[in-house]
This record gives sequence, structure tokens and C-alpha cells, in this order.
Amino acid sequence: MYVDESGDHVISANWSNPDARYLGLTGVVIASDTYRTRTHPEFWSFKQEFFPHDPDYPVILVRNRIAKKLGPFGVLGDSEVAVRWEQQFIRFLNDHVSRIFTVVIDKQAHRDNNGGDARHPYNYCAAVLTEKYGLWLRSVGARGDVLAESRGGREDRDLKSGFREVMDSGTDGLSATELQKVVTSRELKMRHKEANITGLQLADLIVNPATRDILRENGQSLYNQPSQATRRIIEAIRPMHGQDGRVLLP
Repeated sequence: MYVDESGDHVISANWSNPDARYLGLTGVVIASDTYRTRTHPEFWSFKQEFFPHDPDYPVILVRNRIAKKLGPFGVLGDSEVAVRWEQQFIRFLNDHVSRIFTVVIDKQAHRDNNGGDARHPYNYCAAVLTEKYGLWLRSVGARGDVLAESRGGREDRDLKSGFREVMDSGTDGLSATELQKVVTSRELKMRHKEANITGLQLADLIVNPATRDILRENGQSLYNQPSQATRRIIEAIRPMHGQDGRVLLP
């Protein structure tokens, strides 16, 4: 499962800004054999088709740069290219992704409800995300691992510590023993964006639409309404979450 976030995990923030109030984590699950033999090479070709680049200096897909059509993504200013890009991206997700999980937390409500006992927002979301992933792995008789985008320094140490705590203590729905049977590593794997990890780029592209979909569905305020393109991504990824893959935490 490849994990990325939308928003940040700082709990003392300006709640008038929805970007600061909500944190969303999305995990994209791809079968390892599929990832090795098809997903990675086909994603490379997919990127080369739309954003030709020197293989020694790969283009990293980043949603906010794509939305602003910066750098190599300027070609999406051509409406015909943009339509083809969107259609092929959705087709790629349908062909390669086994399941998506998204967990969103309202940090203001979490702090107001729990005061000094409020859990670290990222760790709380990560625990629920890992539990959902573990329950799904158990249901399909599979084992898997988790890789998240590295932010560097203290943030990475905090995230690794939180993941280790989940793996050592278990969750409300899975004991530590049960969790360790299906999640193969007790240490969170992390890689930087520049490492050009296919799964992390896919997570980056869908975590914002997935987060906004959950907030809108639950009547939470958004700084602006999703564009038509974002709405189409939302409609495409919603079924990939399954019945219990989308959660808004209190």
C-alpha cells in the first residue's frame, strides 16, 4: 500500500483555512506481481507519452503542478490533450489498482472533543488506514506492506514511531498478532518524492480528490468546489474504495 497525504498533521493551526483543518491519508494497493511486471513499466510509458523526458531526469507526477500546468505539464493547456490524459489516467487506475483506502480527520473537532488527550492526527489516521488495509488483506488471504512518502527529519521519525506503535499494539479491530500476520514489516518504509516511486505518484494524484469527496459527502466546508475534472476522478475512484474504504474520523 502506497500512502500520501492531503493537508498537514499540525494540530495547532488556523482552522479558518480548510487546508489546515483537515488531514486526509490515502493508501493505494497494487498487487506486487502486477506492480513489478506491468504497473511500473506501463506507468513509465504513460508518462513519456504525455510528458516526454530524459530517462535520467524523470518527470515526477505531482497533482498541484499538474493542476497549475507548470513545467512539462503545460501541454495539458491543450484541451484535447487534457481529455486524453484524464481518460488514460482513469483507465490506468482501473487496470492496476486493487483497492483504495482513504481516512480523513477533522483536526479541530478532534482537538475540541479530546483536549490534551487528542491523538497525533497523522498517527490516528495511519492507525485506522493500516487497520482497514490489514482487515482487507485478511479477507482476501493476502499479505502486504506499507510505503509512505518521506517528508524528512522529525516528521519521518514521528511517522515511523506511530506506525511501529500500531504494529506493536494492534488496533480496535485487529490485535497486534493478527496485524503482524498480514502486514509483513513492523517498520514503515519511506521514500522521497524524487525517488520516482510509481505507487506514491498514484497516491499523490488521488489523495486530494478522495479527501474532498469524503468531506463533501459529510457536509464539511470546502475552500472551493471540485472542478469537473476532479469530479470525474472522484467518480472513478469511489468504487475502488469498496464499502468500508472511506472514513471520516471525529
